[in-house]
Amino acid sequence: MTGNSVLCDMQARGPAMKVISLPRGRHQLHTMPTNAGYDRVQDCTYCWDGRRRGSTPFAIVQHTLAGEGNLRFEGRHYRLRAGDTMLVLVPHDHCYWLETGGSWEFFWIAMYGKEALRLQRALLDERGPVLRLSDKSIECLAENVDALIRSPELTAGRASALAYETLMALHDDLLVQDVALDATRTGVIASIQNHIHACLRCEPDTLAPQVEDDELDVASLAQLAGLSRSHFSRLFTRTVGMSPAQYVLNERMKRAAHLLEATDLSVKAIALSVGIHDPNYFSKLFRHAFSLSPSEFRLSGLYVNSRGRL
Repeated sequence: MTGNSVLCDMQARGPAMKVISLPRGRHQLHTMPTNAGYDRVQDCTYCWDGRRRGSTPFAIVQHTLAGEGNLRFEGRHYRLRAGDTMLVLVPHDHCYWLETGGSWEFFWIAMYGKEALRLQRALLDERGPVLRLSDKSIECLAENVDALIRSPELTAGRASALAYETLMALHDDLLVQDVALDATRTGVIASIQNHIHACLRCEPDTLAPQVEDDELDVASLAQLAGLSRSHFSRLFTRTVGMSPAQYVLNERMKRAAHLLEATDLSVKAIALSVGIHDPNYFSKLFRHAFSLSPSEFRLSGLYVNSRGRL
């Protein structure tokens, strides 16, 4: 971004960090910063493991200005480039680091308190750990970090207000983005639904299962969508009205019902075709869906009346 005088001044002054330790009053403040700063790192020993930073919960908001960092979060690798804002909670199974020979320029704020943790969790669940914010929000973050670093007489109330304002800037920015992204989200979920349908509608092969065990699990679908598992599950459920796991199961049963009605394949072959290796377990799932065993269903001729029921 350009034109942010506070950010330019911060960069001109060079790396700085302030640990914020203020007297606590009788009334607990629900959002308090613990430290804030600006840095340029080139040492590959820069590495923070979210499982090795103690047991006291706190949240981190870190914005990349230049260079590139790395984040491993819930089994997914992110490259943090200029304009990316990282959200993480501690303790948590994540790690962010600098690769050998690289450089990374960023500013950050760390905070604790019930409200800080609640809002950070909500943002992570909704949008994942890497965000693209508006220039206005980045400017707000930079101003708040700068104020925390430079204020000579920082009070607990002022520090709490700056930390809370940072989270509210993220909240408001992403709320506006959410409205614009509704159509995109619908398209992502529709593509995942098409993928599920395509996997289940391959021509059945009596010698081998048509669907791999992990091909339609939630983690694989989330990866295909380019989202974290928790974010994908929330988005899918909101869009479709049921969880991805339940949707996949329903589609398996619909496909099985069609194969029972349209082919002479054995129940075992149909179970394999829809990705269920245990015929007994398949029969149990099918009975729960249609109130009939697969054999009873085939004899009943009820498939036409069952379309769309699940």
